[in-house]
Amino acid sequence: MSKIKYSAIIGSLGQVCDRFMKCGYKDPELDKVEFPDVIKNLEKMEVLQGADLYQAPTGPLSDPDTVNEILQGSGLVASSVLPLVFGERIWQKGSITSADPEVRKAAMKLIKQNIDFNAKLVGNPSVNLWLGQDGFDYPFQTDYSKQWDYLIKSVRELADYNPNIKLTLEGKIREPRNRSLVDTTMTALLMCMEIDRENVGVAIDTGHVFQSQQSVAQNIEIAAKYGKLFMMHANDNFNMWDDDLIVGSLRLTEYIEMFYALRKYNYDGFISVDIFPYREDAYRATKESVLNMKKYDEMIDLIGFDKLTDVINNGDPCEMTQVIREAVFK
Repeated sequence: MSKIKYSAIIGSLGQVCDRFMKCGYKDPELDKVEFPDVIKNLEKMEVLQGADLYQAPTGPLSDPDTVNEILQGSGLVASSVLPLVFGERIWQKGSITSADPEVRKAAMKLIKQNIDFNAKLVGNPSVNLWLGQDGFDYPFQTDYSKQWDYLIKSVRELADYNPNIKLTLEGKIREPRNRSLVDTTMTALLMCMEIDRENVGVAIDTGHVFQSQQSVAQNIEIAAKYGKLFMMHANDNFNMWDDDLIVGSLRLTEYIEMFYALRKYNYDGFISVDIFPYREDAYRATKESVLNMKKYDEMIDLIGFDKLTDVINNGDPCEMTQVIREAVFK
């Protein structure tokens, strides 16, 4: 029986905009929806155990006691918290790896505040380091060695700041920078090895893996092999971009393989729905994502873990397609 828990990243559940529609596609009233209302809506779905948060400078999300009270009233927990070191102009040329020492100092201060915030939340959720602005756009723009060293030194310092709080490095090949420093899970793992701290691991985003033309199951197995699989994010895309579509709207077999890999390594953490439903009902899209994943997870029992292991050992794609087809279309 799977012990996987599900959560949702709340930052994209209200009004979300793109570069063509800065005001967003939905009713402007969504802009006024506050954190307590978001949590109530998630609770009503009855499929989640957690919520992925961010620390805001003001309001309910700025105070850990208020967050705990709201979450405990809903039966949810904070699964992870994201430091906002990417969405302000100060971070346009990087955060903890910026060439500007004052910017690096400001980023470290913000993330340490986030670590303190997390330490006061029930369950000590992880801090997810998605360093979207840390990378480069052009040749001859960056001292690659220095940038790498800044990251290693900074994350090591953050890990030592509170060893009880887990930190996750999340790989993404590009966006908003043309090339991200933490571009793939394998790069994140290499960084983890050099940082050499038990509380530093990886968060694997399925869409980021698809965008980089890689296998989610392979990423999971290698990260888990080294004890560094701390968190999962789930969405779907067409491989060309991080579309953040409803989980399973495009893929079937790869998601079944993903759950096989998670079962193989007894993953009992969170899978957080990380979608951008620009035009769709955000909560229904989130619920559909979770319900799809639950079915993929059930497929492992329906087919049989040992049978899937035999399929892998036999290495016959014809057998694989037959096994999946017969299980899905019974």
